[in-house]
Amino acid sequence: MADRVERIGLATLYLGDCREIMPALEADVIVTDPVWPNCPADSIPGWQDPWGLWREACALMPATKRIVAVVRADSDPRFFVHLPPLPFFRSILLPYVIPGYIGRKLGGDEMAYWFGSPIAPAPGRMLIPGRGPSAQPGGRKANGHPMSRAQRHFDWLVGWCADAGETVLDPFMGSGTTGVAAVKNGLPFVGCEVHPPFFDLACRRLEDAQRQADLFLARQEPSHA
Repeated sequence: MADRVERIGLATLYLGDCREIMPALEADVIVTDPVWPNCPADSIPGWQDPWGLWREACALMPATKRIVAVVRADSDPRFFVHLPPLPFFRSILLPYVIPGYIGRKLGGDEMAYWFGSPIAPAPGRMLIPGRGPSAQPGGRKANGHPMSRAQRHFDWLVGWCADAGETVLDPFMGSGTTGVAAVKNGLPFVGCEVHPPFFDLACRRLEDAQRQADLFLARQEPSHA
């Protein structure tokens, strides 16, 4: 099972292989940036066989209302064939202000593929958009992880794909971007990461996010003076 467990506010972080940990977990929503099918060689653990890793992880995912997986826009969507039998809901573009160059492909944007139910309808949340905010080049600041995602994208995405009180699970937590987004949205979070340096990085980022959230709440408390 897990080699280590850290609890930070509403977040629970597991150091270990998600394929060993997930059968014991519960969650409402899975939001993850898995090892991509076109992952660069020698970049992160799992790069040798992203398809096999994803297939095995999908078979062990807990029952959830929805699964939202993020990959680069030029990733093969057949990668998702092994997901649990949830209906496809929609794709969402996560763009960058300045496009990248990948061979003959102009882009570098990411796509979120949403499977399962929509969120509950509410004022301002009746129609779910298909395009997220454009992230600035500096939105993916170097943080010690070679493939970190733009925090702005995940703050927005988690806010749209989870209802209040729902637990968000990321079985491929990496540097903790999904977890930070969950904290910012006031949602319980569960994350798994197999690589100890990335796990430590995620813990630090979640601790910082939780401190900022606590400070914000403290400022909102009415004065009794």
